[in-house]
Amino acid sequence: MQTVTRALSVLDSFRDGRERGVSEVARRQGLAVSTTHRLLTTLVQAGFLEKSAESSRYRMGGALAEWGQLAYRQHRIYLSEPYLEQLAGTTGASCSVATRHGIHAVLLGTSRWRETDGHELQGVRLPLHASALGKALLAWSDVTDEQLRELPYDEGTERSVAGPGSLRAELLATRERGYAYNDEELDPGFRTIGLPLLDPAGRCRFALGLRGPTTLMIAERVPFFVELAKVTAQEIADRFAAD
Repeated sequence: MQTVTRALSVLDSFRDGRERGVSEVARRQGLAVSTTHRLLTTLVQAGFLEKSAESSRYRMGGALAEWGQLAYRQHRIYLSEPYLEQLAGTTGASCSVATRHGIHAVLLGTSRWRETDGHELQGVRLPLHASALGKALLAWSDVTDEQLRELPYDEGTERSVAGPGSLRAELLATRERGYAYNDEELDPGFRTIGLPLLDPAGRCRFALGLRGPTTLMIAERVPFFVELAKVTAQEIADRFAAD
């Protein structure tokens, strides 16, 4: 069990998509270099990592792409693609679908990259408390105070909520408003609208996000964007329910 846990922790070091050397991974995980090297070698043999012949550094391997595609199909995220592209084309913002995994919202599908995103691409795993997608997933779910206390409030910017009490109030306001909002709480210069994708039983397993720079997501446009996103969220929810 300890070996499996260590291997998964080592693999987690590559979540940001960057190449890393043995010593760097060992330092990040608090492991001996020899132990780290054995784990990296095993992960390479399994296809989860690759070793660069030029730099001798490690990066994510093809097996992860395979597993990612399987998860993509299993969650039927491909059904949302036409709607995400249509909303992105209409608004000029980027659109995404996410689900909750532990203390984070995980992006499962996004519209094609757009110039409005800038060159610093958004991460795949977002803190629940500092993202509109995360707030939507929380606001339309039964979340205990203990679960709110476990969230990583050190992630985000100075504009993000600082603790469980503030977040609880924000979630109540989100439900009353009908959508979640991230005002530069995760990435300076970017705002995001978040909406729940409710199944026929009213459960919120997925959320829709509409993200753009502050120059696009100005206050006067937000109500219009919200209405467009609500239509898209319902279309995607209906599509998911039909299949």
